[in-house]
Amino acid sequence: MKISKYVQLHFIILLWGFTPVLGKLISIDAYDLVWYRLLFSALSLYIYMRYKGISLRIKKKNLLIILATGLIVGIHWFFFYYAIKVSNVSATMAGFSTVTLFGSLFQPLLLKKKFYWTDVIYGIAISGGLIVILNFESIYFWGIFYGIIAAITAAFFGIYNGKLIQKNNAVVITFYEFIGALFFISILKLFNHSESYFPTLNLLDLIWLLALSLACTTLAFTLSVEILKYFTPLTVIITNNLEPIYGIVFSIIIFGQSEYMSFGFYIGIAIILLSVFTYPFISAKFKK
Repeated sequence: MKISKYVQLHFIILLWGFTPVLGKLISIDAYDLVWYRLLFSALSLYIYMRYKGISLRIKKKNLLIILATGLIVGIHWFFFYYAIKVSNVSATMAGFSTVTLFGSLFQPLLLKKKFYWTDVIYGIAISGGLIVILNFESIYFWGIFYGIIAAITAAFFGIYNGKLIQKNNAVVITFYEFIGALFFISILKLFNHSESYFPTLNLLDLIWLLALSLACTTLAFTLSVEILKYFTPLTVIITNNLEPIYGIVFSIIIFGQSEYMSFGFYIGIAIILLSVFTYPFISAKFKK
């Protein structure tokens, strides 16, 4: 495996580490934030595809599957940013750090790989870390809860994209998933009681949205699908556990005191991160 692919993987995760910070910096609610993010991302990707001459044609069966997967992407992004809006970045990333647990459960189901009980044991350890966090930070219950929903959905499409990339172009997959997600969020916005379907963006919101859409979404998401040619989906998800660390560190640096949590919170985070970082080594030993 070329070292450049590992560098690329960590570059993707570094970009994703900024997404919760950008989500908090943008002042509009979660519905509008995700809708604008998807709109800008889909448009930029379409322009790129036309510039590169990449065909949008795809088999009808594959198209429907990818659009449906995009719906899951939309659900993921909505709950991820909704969690940040109702709590803070640290609590959201605590819940989202369970993505490895759900990835280990989804991979054998979606890709028809062998199931291992070591995955369940690690799932229990991660759950224990969450219990510790909730015991000290019950005020952030909903942020952690919605963060877990974001983790479940991220694990699902993260694993399933490993199947889709075998027969489809990464850019095409990303584009149609964005379209599926945009359709879902557009429907969801109809039931959102905001004053306007197209809220006015101030200059700072527009700048942060463009950074979120172009760098952290169009670029990072497309690269994350493409890299599944070289890594298993679970390997990518396990490595992605650096994202909560980046997200929490960046948020503390930028937002300061509003992101400070109790000592018990960091004990819980340590339990979760210890679990996910030892998982590849212990799991590989048992699977031999």
